[in-house]
Amino acid sequence: MSKSQEKSPANPLFSKKLLPISEKTPTKTPLRNKIAVSIATLLICTFLHNYRLNEESQIPSFSLQVGSVWPNNTVIAEYTFPIYKERNQYLQEVEQAKKGILPVFIKITENEKETFRNFDSLFKRFSNLNFSENIFNELNFNFPSKELLFNPKPEKLNEIQKAKVQTQKILNSIFLQGVTDVNLSNINSTEISLVDNNTNKEFIIPKRILFDKDGALSQLKVRLQNEFPTEIVQFYAFIISKSLIPNVFFSSELTEKRLQLAEKSVPKTIGLVKSGETIVEKGSILTEETVLKLKSYEKVKLYSSPEKISFTATLASFLNIFSIYLIILIYLIILRKRIFADDFQFGIINFSLVLVALISWITITIPSNLPLQYVIILPSLSILTAIVFDSRTAFYSTVTMAMLVASIRGNDFETATSLMLAGVIGAYSVRDIQSRTQMFRSMIFIFIGFTIPITAFSLAKSVEAHTLFESFGFAILNSMLSPVLTYALLFFLEKVSNITTDLKLKEFDDVNHPLLQKLREVAPGTYQHTLSVAVLAESCAEAIGANRLLTRVGAYFHDIGKITRPEYFAENQIDIEDKHEFLSPKRSAEIIREHVLNGIEIAKKYGLPPRISDFIPMHHGTSLIQHFYAKALEQANDEEVDEKDFRYPGPKPNNRETVILMICDSAEALSRLHFKTKEELANSIEKLITNKLLDGQFDEADISIKELKRIEEICVQHLYGIIHHRVEYKEIPQNKLKNENQNNK
Repeated sequence: MSKSQEKSPANPLFSKKLLPISEKTPTKTPLRNKIAVSIATLLICTFLHNYRLNEESQIPSFSLQVGSVWPNNTVIAEYTFPIYKERNQYLQEVEQAKKGILPVFIKITENEKETFRNFDSLFKRFSNLNFSENIFNELNFNFPSKELLFNPKPEKLNEIQKAKVQTQKILNSIFLQGVTDVNLSNINSTEISLVDNNTNKEFIIPKRILFDKDGALSQLKVRLQNEFPTEIVQFYAFIISKSLIPNVFFSSELTEKRLQLAEKSVPKTIGLVKSGETIVEKGSILTEETVLKLKSYEKVKLYSSPEKISFTATLASFLNIFSIYLIILIYLIILRKRIFADDFQFGIINFSLVLVALISWITITIPSNLPLQYVIILPSLSILTAIVFDSRTAFYSTVTMAMLVASIRGNDFETATSLMLAGVIGAYSVRDIQSRTQMFRSMIFIFIGFTIPITAFSLAKSVEAHTLFESFGFAILNSMLSPVLTYALLFFLEKVSNITTDLKLKEFDDVNHPLLQKLREVAPGTYQHTLSVAVLAESCAEAIGANRLLTRVGAYFHDIGKITRPEYFAENQIDIEDKHEFLSPKRSAEIIREHVLNGIEIAKKYGLPPRISDFIPMHHGTSLIQHFYAKALEQANDEEVDEKDFRYPGPKPNNRETVILMICDSAEALSRLHFKTKEELANSIEKLITNKLLDGQFDEADISIKELKRIEEICVQHLYGIIHHRVEYKEIPQNKLKNENQNNK
């Protein structure tokens, strides 16, 4: 064969050299990254498990619920200790005691004299200047009718003098009742405690008899306006506003001291348990009194310990958290190697654990009687995990997160059970999600998941109706917020990473996609092959529980590289000669292999996500191009033939979906050969799968022999239904046909 015949076609994509298999296989991120992330997660969760902002929250009280059964051994007091009230009850009693404390005011009579001196001084300045306009402007006395007072006549002056005397009398009576330095609307109590600064005597007086500054001025105006014209009333109101000094002052210091005394006067205990007394017997129902005794006993033991957070306690917390963490870690290492190998995806799982642990810690740190535990966003993270990864991973993550909630909240398995059920149901509700709006359908399922355990535990403890409704209220809030939070988190993840969810895949699940339309125009044979493989692969995926959508979309685009040189592939060689007749086996294999690289380049150009473009190289893996390898061996004439020159560049399939496509792609092509019986087809497909298995093509994928056997069965059943031979029907003889036509006439 001439060199000109072997010359590569003039195409820029064909000028690229094939990379070695080892270079095409994505390298795994260092294990130290996973170790660092895991240790960080464990340390943070251990800290949240072992540390509280207040000492009382160190007590694991959530396992001590009235109405539940005490599962441990009988507890006998080792020493005498007081029975402490519930923290919320104590705080309520303190609040009630503080409400009985009246605000303390101090009366300073000297301020009354100072006010009258200021009043006389201002009035003299006006009088000395005969109420000229200049003095009004100088002292910035602005009120609507001031012009009527400029340079008054003797009668007007007499009236002003009378008003002065009356103003002083009114002011004196106001001072007798008291003028405060604070706005009286800010004082909640109806009475106040008034301390005389001179005699140190204390009086309880009603708040209503006092005036604040605005009230004093209003009182003055009301009492003057019945006797004097408006301009004089406004004048004296203005003078009083400039002169008035309150004579009753609020004492925050004295009030605070009395509040502190009131708090100290409330007892923290309600009784005593003597040494040797039985606190609770094994298997008994916990009463309110028993719960108080157990909590008090634990509190006394905690306070008597020389170290609030000992090394032993910290180690115990770490091992506790580590045991829970192993649930998801072992699952990822064994069953989801793909997630574990990706730092970002592994980080998402760990971030979810830390976030749930942090929110759980906050719900017990905030002092509140509300059921804040039901706002932990575990269901939202479960839905997110199901959409980003899969429902199985979501299940393991949900169980792990729920166990973390229970542990950090002090053995609160009631909350953990509620969140776990809501999270699992929420995750499964988006298993076959087709659009983003379907996430909001999960609201109902999440609430159902909350309802059952909340109702069960509430009935068991005979809780009051308002407490049950509060729990349902917060459960409804969580159910409504979960899809919204999931939507926001999903949008963020898709923007900052190359993660492609099923929702994103739906955008490419369209045979009218421009790239597929181009494939139909340029390579109609390949296009028909693609559609056939897609139907077959989807059936196989459904049969073994793989991702049907991913398999179907991956099949649509797996052969787009053939757009570049379609005539070199058998399915497109219609009424044309075989191009490979003029090429060496090595060059033919090289052209066949290059459709993988071409496909990757085209996928990048059209913006296909990595989750789809992975099907392009993986549907061949590192398989041998057998036809041209065998042809090369025939033409070798004892020359050595390098097998690497006849293998696809890889990488190998790394999940069940790409394995399915590899098998279906080859099986569909194989079915175009002539098979007389179903057994012949079955044997050929079985041999095809066995060869690929022995060739190590499935080594990096999580697929079992049982699943491979099921794929084989589906391929045989589907393909034989297409290629089966029709019965050759006999024709009616012409003479019989004529006679029959005449009879009909």
